[in-house]
Amino acid sequence: MKKFVFLYLCIFCSPNIYSQTDSLLSDCNIKKNGIYYADYDKESNIYIRFHDGDSAVTTSSIKDVKTASKFVNKQMGNGMLFGKYFTSTTNCSLRIKAKNNDGKVKMDGFISGDKLVLSVVNLADHTARDFIFKFYPTSN
Repeated sequence: MKKFVFLYLCIFCSPNIYSQTDSLLSDCNIKKNGIYYADYDKESNIYIRFHDGDSAVTTSSIKDVKTASKFVNKQMGNGMLFGKYFTSTTNCSLRIKAKNNDGKVKMDGFISGDKLVLSVVNLADHTARDFIFKFYPTSN
């Protein structure tokens, strides 16, 4: 009887567990068809764009997200921090390490749908600050 109850629970619960895991994994995806942005101060935002090959570009720039989305990419280069990103689908975590000639930054946090919650550490002056990045889709 115990085996029957256990077997019944496994068969009954497995589709529910799979569907929950499947929806969780879909919330852990990095979007590459736009940029992520977070409010930095009165005049600027922080931007992140993800590219194929686990590469990322980040910078701070003007508040106008639409305008910034046109130049925050690998091709523009000047002033951008270039690096790699690492994700884990088991807990939706995200890590970005980026640098240029003037500095280095490390970002750690998690992915939640269209948002990123990251602690950004400036490795040059050892300061840290938390940000919530929103997603802005683009056509390019």
